[in-house]
Amino acid sequence: MLGLRTLRTRAGSFAGAFVMLAVTVTIVAAAGQLMATALGAPGAGRFAAADAVVRADPDVTFGHGEDAETVEVRRAALLPASAVARAAAVPGVRAAVGDVAFPLTVLGRDGSPLPTSGDAPAHGHGWASAALTPYRLVDGRPPSAAHDVVLDADLARAGGLGVGERVRVVTPSGAETLRLSGVARASAAQQERQSAVFLTERRAQRLSGLGDGFNTIAIVADVDAGDASTDAGRGGAGDAGNGGAGASLHARLRDAIGAVPGVHGEPQVLGDRDAATADAGDPRAFERVTLVAVMGSGGGITTAIAVFVVAGTIAFVVGRRRREIALLRAIGATPGQVRRLLLWETALVGLLAGVAGCLAAAALSGTFTDALVSVGLAPDGFAVAPHWIPYAIAVATGSVVALLAALLAVRRALAVRPGEALVAAAQPQRRMGIVRILLGLIALGGGIALVVTLSFAAISYASLAAFCFAIAIALLAPVVLGWPAALAGRLLHGAGGAGFLAGSALATGRFRVGAVGAAIALIVALAGAQVVSLATARSAAEQESAERVTAGHMLVARDGDGLPPSVAAAAARLPGVAAAAGVVSSEVYLLDRDLTHDGDSWDAVGLDPTATRDALDLGVRAGSLDDVRGDGIAISDTVAEDGGVRLGQVLNARLADATPARLRVVAIYDRSNGLGDVVLPRATALAHATAALDDAVFVAGDGAQVTRGLRTLDDAVPTLAVKSRADYLDSVDAQQQEVASTQWVIAALMLLVAAMAAFNTGAMAAAERRSELVLARLGGATRRQVAGALTLEALVTTLVGLAAGAGVALASLALVGDDPTGGPLVVPWAGAALVLAVGATLGLLGTLLPAALLGRARLTVLAGLRE
Repeated sequence: MLGLRTLRTRAGSFAGAFVMLAVTVTIVAAAGQLMATALGAPGAGRFAAADAVVRADPDVTFGHGEDAETVEVRRAALLPASAVARAAAVPGVRAAVGDVAFPLTVLGRDGSPLPTSGDAPAHGHGWASAALTPYRLVDGRPPSAAHDVVLDADLARAGGLGVGERVRVVTPSGAETLRLSGVARASAAQQERQSAVFLTERRAQRLSGLGDGFNTIAIVADVDAGDASTDAGRGGAGDAGNGGAGASLHARLRDAIGAVPGVHGEPQVLGDRDAATADAGDPRAFERVTLVAVMGSGGGITTAIAVFVVAGTIAFVVGRRRREIALLRAIGATPGQVRRLLLWETALVGLLAGVAGCLAAAALSGTFTDALVSVGLAPDGFAVAPHWIPYAIAVATGSVVALLAALLAVRRALAVRPGEALVAAAQPQRRMGIVRILLGLIALGGGIALVVTLSFAAISYASLAAFCFAIAIALLAPVVLGWPAALAGRLLHGAGGAGFLAGSALATGRFRVGAVGAAIALIVALAGAQVVSLATARSAAEQESAERVTAGHMLVARDGDGLPPSVAAAAARLPGVAAAAGVVSSEVYLLDRDLTHDGDSWDAVGLDPTATRDALDLGVRAGSLDDVRGDGIAISDTVAEDGGVRLGQVLNARLADATPARLRVVAIYDRSNGLGDVVLPRATALAHATAALDDAVFVAGDGAQVTRGLRTLDDAVPTLAVKSRADYLDSVDAQQQEVASTQWVIAALMLLVAAMAAFNTGAMAAAERRSELVLARLGGATRRQVAGALTLEALVTTLVGLAAGAGVALASLALVGDDPTGGPLVVPWAGAALVLAVGATLGLLGTLLPAALLGRARLTVLAGLRE
């Protein structure tokens, strides 16, 4: 009951703690909901009518034994046609359907690409795959000849196309003119997920650009074969949970297809809960992995910031009640009783804030998801599925942190004897505790370690390093910020009554000044590190791209989906063209020690060395690009230095589709920023790519003749766009800005928490000084003098916080020159000025606004305020 009474009488004191706890719970719950949804099974997707889906082994394993780490590639290698017949012969299988999936662009009558569903290109399939969703004909007939095509209803409606009309499509094999033989429709949910185009099986394989074979084999089981759809994958819990015939069917499929010549590793068998994972045309299945990674890193740092701020806020609230705690001790309350009182109060505030935070997370999750979708961090149509576990974790996190902070904050007050408690409470805190100093030094050491040991990825870890430094400043603030502010205060003593009051307050209030200044420093540090790191990365990418690209013209796809490889060959044949280098985006997993890239792939490209010579200058410093053929590859100096790789060394690798390969290093180059760290033979990259398309074609050659010739290619491939070198470099800048906007979505969360912390800390610090205001007014100071003193003190505190934050931002990027994606430090002065202005505004408003409200009150009212 006493705890409830104190909460009622001191509601204002707990308001700041309530707000920060609610914000923390909101962030943890919202991030948890997104991650829980992303980690959930993606569903059957386009394979809704299948009982199981088989694909080649998609796993890439780093290390061995207990240290092994496995990741899945987006598109596994093709399964040979013989695997379909082998699957159909497995007991319990009623039908086995080989599925092909490849991106294509359907053009309207005016030659412009038709809009597609699911924020992804349309995908082509053999007609037999239509039954797997199922798609049903609503007009016309199935494709039977090589020139026949069936469109889904949404595509046909978007183009105003009817059966019998000619349809032009751009595929990895080039542009084709087909005849619309039919229109098919699936469920509304499936058509919103992706657009589909159906051809004959042989035609689909040819147009895919990947040759014979199938991306997946869909299985329809006999009715008496058991429930095969619940199996989770290859063996383990999925099979055990399936029980009986379903599990044995999956095992038989793995054994049968794994024995087919040309199939490496153990095929993966997926049930209907996970079948969409095997569909390379389903963006939701794979982009969930990206979402989990982003929320795990950005959300983790944001949560850490919020937790730290909550701990500081609770400690501040408890610290303000030192006199009340001392009085309770003086009238006979035991340390245990006082401790229980504080814990009950904190627990109640934590529970109420937890409920408010969960309600806010439920209300805002849709808004946050839309923001992630808008910048491409979440697939189009992604929706949060409510889970109770993230809510429970969020409430528990906020409550536990608050309780621990309360226990630590009250520890010193309970350590003295009751008779000395009132005397100790009346004295301002002058020394930091040993635990606080040690934690501050640990945070400082952590920041230094991040900057030094991870200098090769300085831009990626800048925010984390800045956070560690900011935490160190907050913990050591009475010294790092308090002393400089006190020294500045001495200079104010001669500035009249207001200056004397401000200087005295700065000298005696080092802990208060440190708390407010640290909150301002946190904003400037995080925002400043983000602004400077992005500007540095942008400048480095622009400069290196300008040095690398020597071609005068670039060919790209208007819709951004890529160009058929035949475009490069056609461009090379044009009069006046010296070379036309098609560039294929890919990735490579290197398995040798020191080259595993923390369990991630290395960005790679496929190039034809004979065509590259006059179009791209990679800055080769050892070996020759002419030898990039067969198993020969070129690597960047980053890869060479990380793994101590030498020319002629053979590397164990997995290609983009998880195909095993042994690659021989024949060249080492410098200019990898914006290109990739591994150069593969173009044919190899195309054969194992997710889509057999060039990202761009770099054309060497100048003059009107070349320009006219390139424009004629637009007739052959209507999705093609011709850019000058200057236009291409501008597009590199635009891509960097797009990357920056993506990162700012997550950074905005961190800055929101930091901004609220700055305002909240300033407000609580101002409220704590009510007794000082009373004494100053009773001593004869006018309102103008008190307001002037508060303004001067706030200005000094803000300037100290701004300086500390700016120093932290620059320190976090001290070794950015070691980062391959970085270079000389670039400070965008306009952005830096905006960061400083925002930090100063929040700091001054948070401190002066509450103080101004108190200053306007009558003296008799101030004197009667509860202490």
